Amino acid sequence: MLSRLAESFFWMGRYIERAEGTARLVLEMHQLLVGETAADQQRGSSLVLHGLGFEPETTLGLIDLVSIVYGSPDDPSTIHGSLEYARTNARSVRDALPADFFEVLNKVYLRASTRPNPFFPGTGLRDVLEGLAVVHGTFDWVSPRDEAYSFYELGGFLERIDLVARLLDMRIERGWPEQGPATVLRAVGGLNTYLRRHERMNEDSLRSFLLVDPAFPRSVLRSAIEAESSIRAIARSTSSRPEPVLRSLGVLRSQLEFEGESISAAAGDEFVAQARRAVEFTSQSIRDNYFRPLGSIVWSH
Repeated sequence: MLSRLAESFFWMGRYIERAEGTARLVLEMHQLLVGETAADQQRGSSLVLHGLGFEPETTLGLIDLVSIVYGSPDDPSTIHGSLEYARTNARSVRDALPADFFEVLNKVYLRASTRPNPFFPGTGLRDVLEGLAVVHGTFDWVSPRDEAYSFYELGGFLERIDLVARLLDMRIERGWPEQGPATVLRAVGGLNTYLRRHERMNEDSLRSFLLVDPAFPRSVLRSAIEAESSIRAIARSTSSRPEPVLRSLGVLRSQLEFEGESISAAAGDEFVAQARRAVEFTSQSIRDNYFRPLGSIVWSH
């Protein structure tokens, strides 16, 4: 597989996952903060913006939170920008993509061009989430299980680890102890799954669930296991060694499995930081091993 195709599929998976995770987080935080005082709204907005990597110069409120995070098509860290970059990557590999997948992704992008009402963003953000659910389902339904599929899935799993780590780093469950835990779980689509465990909802059990639950698809452990499986599939198809790419992610996965559900608060904080480092290291290793240009062809006379 050409490196440019692999890179486009990888980043397409990351951008689609980023758009979905960010939209969910903004939607749930907006619902949490809408009934709070102005001070709490500003504190919550600043917390989310800082956690997502935005650095506003002044203290902002809910309207600013929605406007900044929804963003523009020029910034890939925003919802609109993620969809723009996902579509751009899809267009660059149009001949290698199932037509049904490109059509549904294009529809989501065109729908997202209409910005949600910053005062009432729920409808617009839910439209984006519903469209992305169709995008995920269509790709899984029509895409062959080849290298392209593995790179796409790998990008999504790495972005999922990063988003969950960022969410845990915000400590929303601590700042809003009554509604915060449920908000965090809804932000990753995990509330119903958590309630099936019949556990009391508190800060420690929440962090343990999102870090080491082996079955929940968006836990750090489950995502690391799936990402590792994708890396091994890529290595088999390219006859390469997976160890250089797997090293950081494999250490994270094995340590989380060893720690188990008895994970302490201090260990949980360290694992959150380690997860973000593992995503950065793995992304760079993938770039170096699979996307790095090998040089120019020089024609001699």
